[in-house]
Amino acid sequence: MENRRGDPALLERIALYRHRRELPPIQPVLLDELADWLRNHGSDPLTYVSDLFGRHQVVFVGHHTPTRRAGLFLQDLVAAAYRAGVGIVAMEYACVDDQARLDAVVSGTNFDEVLAREALLRWGIRHNFVYREYLDVLSAVWEVNRRFADAGTAPMRVLGLDYDLDLDAVTDTADLRSAYAWPHLRDRGPVSQHMCEVLLSEVVEPGHRALVLTRTAHALTRVRRRPHQVWDAIDAEVVDGRVVGAANRVYEAIADRAVTVLIHEALPADGELCDYALAADGVLDTVFALNDDLEVPLAFDVDRGPPARLGCTTSLDREPLGGLASGWIYLERDYERRAPTPLPEPVPAMHVEHARRYALDPGLRDVRSTAGDFEVAVTATAAAAELAWTQVL
Repeated sequence: MENRRGDPALLERIALYRHRRELPPIQPVLLDELADWLRNHGSDPLTYVSDLFGRHQVVFVGHHTPTRRAGLFLQDLVAAAYRAGVGIVAMEYACVDDQARLDAVVSGTNFDEVLAREALLRWGIRHNFVYREYLDVLSAVWEVNRRFADAGTAPMRVLGLDYDLDLDAVTDTADLRSAYAWPHLRDRGPVSQHMCEVLLSEVVEPGHRALVLTRTAHALTRVRRRPHQVWDAIDAEVVDGRVVGAANRVYEAIADRAVTVLIHEALPADGELCDYALAADGVLDTVFALNDDLEVPLAFDVDRGPPARLGCTTSLDREPLGGLASGWIYLERDYERRAPTPLPEPVPAMHVEHARRYALDPGLRDVRSTAGDFEVAVTATAAAAELAWTQVL
């Protein structure tokens, strides 16, 4: 692994970040304590997540902004989870309305990419989330089923968690990024409630185990988030001043049979200085930068030991790592983030009229929008995900 000890620019950036937020310099004794603990307790992320299924029925793996590395990791995690006895991969990135398509994709004789893209289009075009890495999660499930088809084991399923919007409740020219529209669009109730109900009925009650892939907003089990003025302005369930996600509801139903693991990335900030904040106020990034024997990627518990006490005072939630999650995956350094791969022609010309209705962006909902406009939007979203690290200062 590249030696980061000689990278003063990174350490200077973290020091500047802390200085602007009036945080004291990080004490060397804390850095040494964390480094020793990570050496002794860190493990391979695939092994770490797989081992959690020995103690938990539902494991949420969450991250807010997609990257190429995160997408590739989730693909590898599919096979690792299956070897650990997991039969279901549940995805926020797909809708139950496309469950028949999802079942057909992962059980087909050949992997049908056209059908797979159609299965993810309904959710993906809503969020400009049409990336090769997440389509290939379906391919990874199909590959598992193909490889083990002759072994007599039950096939793996992909479960869609979100649901279709009631688009007839608003006009075709409505701005779906305005809060007024969402109570009408969500005719089956809050998405957090719906995702929870799907998991309880399809996973928990039958006694299955599930790997659940969601955004961080729906991956938190114990803690309820503070609302973000932008990201929670639409399509969020807020109760007593806190945002309720899908994993919050699942945790209320089955307690510690559900657990959260987060992929390391910049956390949402309050927007006063920037839109993103360094997790643990930059302490973790500093530890990995100063200790070239700490291999990346690395997974570790954050609900015990020194990591549990690491505060996130500059993030929106201001929770210590041990409050946000049980496990943490240091998958890549923030400054090494690379954008996910936009699918070429994410919206084929034949689906443009359909996509206009589902898009949140008013510009894309315009009758004059083209397939090229959707391609540009997806590419721009991918670039924004890559540049999240640069937004912490």
